[in-house]
Amino acid sequence: MKEHLLYFLFFGIVVAVGYNAAIDAIHAHFFAASPAFERDWQVFFVAVPALLLLALGYGLGFLRRHSPRWADGLVLAIIAVLIYSTLGAGYSCWHYCF
Repeated sequence: MKEHLLYFLFFGIVVAVGYNAAIDAIHAHFFAASPAFERDWQVFFVAVPALLLLALGYGLGFLRRHSPRWADGLVLAIIAVLIYSTLGAGYSCWHYCF
């Protein structure tokens, strides 16, 4: 299970940073003046990355009925830290939305 945690940590960082860079590029290129994108930032910067990371965790064997609960808790903590640490990166609303 420990090697799965290391895989999850590595690929979770890759997924979180890659998604954040991609959504920032899409926002800057296509939706720079869109008020809907600014209004619904929670969907793009919290909900979608959380679902991607949960799917990655499930694919690696976590968050299932017979998986160890300490590993599931650690995966959820890693997801929370990854989302928190990438939340403000490259987002134009970061300075005045909070």
